[in-house]
Amino acid sequence: MPDQSVPSNPSSGNISQQTDRLFCAIKQALQEKHIAKAEALREKLMATYPMALTEIIRSAELIEESKSAHIDRNHLAIWDKLYSTFNEEERNCLFYSLKKIVVPPGKILLAKGALNNRLFFIDKGSISICQPEEDKHIVLAQLGRGDILGEYTFATISLCSATAITTSEVQLMCLESSATDDWEHKQTGLYEKLINFCMKQGKVDEIMRRKNSTELHSTRHTVSGTAMAYLLNKEGNKTKTHFRSTLTEISFSGTSLAIKCSKKETARRLLARHLLLTFVFTHHGQKTTMETRGKIIGVSFHLYNDYTLHIQFLDKLPELLIAKICGKPS
Repeated sequence: MPDQSVPSNPSSGNISQQTDRLFCAIKQALQEKHIAKAEALREKLMATYPMALTEIIRSAELIEESKSAHIDRNHLAIWDKLYSTFNEEERNCLFYSLKKIVVPPGKILLAKGALNNRLFFIDKGSISICQPEEDKHIVLAQLGRGDILGEYTFATISLCSATAITTSEVQLMCLESSATDDWEHKQTGLYEKLINFCMKQGKVDEIMRRKNSTELHSTRHTVSGTAMAYLLNKEGNKTKTHFRSTLTEISFSGTSLAIKCSKKETARRLLARHLLLTFVFTHHGQKTTMETRGKIIGVSFHLYNDYTLHIQFLDKLPELLIAKICGKPS
């Protein structure tokens, strides 16, 4: 229902009186601590009366003052290393993009191999980072007050590398990826500052990247070949969607393929999809063909719409096949 106290027709009545009424409505919303309403009214003020510069500028100042006055000081103290890198507008933009959540013990926040589009700031409580193995969880690390969670999957196109389980009641501030969509227009550079901080301060994702990197590099082989990849549907059947790529390396557990994609969101939607893969390898003029299935566990972005798909095979390749692909004696 439209606000009856705010004029909708700029030609009715005296414009000065109407801008005053709208400005007063903004101040009233701030007095009632309705910051989102005040911001919406200011957007209407700018759209309807773009020449009311005094009211537009002053309302922006009042909104920032109100945000600063009602911000959670305890949260700011915990995350002083982060917030001290921002100016007042950037600080307020991040804080008011967060959602406060309280999670009881024994709950899974992140699951290995699952999608994640959230960044967590732990204000209170403890979380175990685990590696699922058969019917148990191997604890790799413990997180607590002042730690971040989910930074790598939030900043990149990749699946969770470990499972995160609360071991006590946990108080979190959560940032959803969609909440940053308008940051480029509202606070240019804020997203990059946040991601840089997370990449430097993150603990668990760095541990898992090193672990996974060691495993992959120990079995990675340089090859020469081509790949044809078909997307599979939920039933595991081949669809018409496919792409070709040059194959340059492979391991027992996976490979990576280069693709062209015009939209980042399209590339993001490939994450966790299953593929039917047909490889043709060439070594000293001899061709070897093989077929397997895999899952896209990560997507890396490069320049000029170039992406790399990181693929994990559903079944590890036999040692004899790797030797044949690479032209090594069996």
